[in-house]
Amino acid sequence: MKGRVHKGSGADYISAVCLIIFGAAFSIAALRMRVFNNSLLVSPGLFPLILGGVFILLGFLLFRSAAKRGGREQASHVLGKENLCAFFASPRVRKGTILLLLIVAYVLAVGHIPFLWATAAYLIVTFFYLKAMKLHWSILLAFAAAWVITFAFRDLFRIPMP
Repeated sequence: MKGRVHKGSGADYISAVCLIIFGAAFSIAALRMRVFNNSLLVSPGLFPLILGGVFILLGFLLFRSAAKRGGREQASHVLGKENLCAFFASPRVRKGTILLLLIVAYVLAVGHIPFLWATAAYLIVTFFYLKAMKLHWSILLAFAAAWVITFAFRDLFRIPMP
C-alpha cells in the first residue's frame, strides 16, 4: 500500500466481494424458478435475475475502485489473525453472538411449543440477559407482550399461529 492510504478501501473491497457473491446467489436462485411458456419474460425469476445482475455489476465497479485505492491490502490487514482475534474477544461481539443464539433458539422453539409460551420465554431470557429490568417486571412485560402479539395476529389478523 504505497502512497496515500484511502480510509474505507478495505471495507469497500470486502463489501464488493460480498455484493458479487450475493448477486450470483440471487441470480442462480432466480434461474431455478419456474419458467412459464418457455419464456423468461413471464417468469417470476425475471426481476430477481435483473436484481442479481445489478448487484454483480455494482460489486465489480466497487471492487475495481477499491482495488485501485489499496483495498486488497487493507482488507487482508482487517481480516488478519490479530484483528479477528481482537474482534471475537470483544464483549460487544460476545453479547451480539449470544443474542443471535437466543433468536435461533426462539425460532426453533416456536416449531415445538405454542407461540405465546415461546415468545414469553424468549423475552424473559433476553430481558434477564440484558439486565433490562427486575425479574418480576421482565416476566410481566414478557407475558403481556406475548399475549398482545398472539391476540393481534391470531384474532385480529386471523393468521394461524404455530
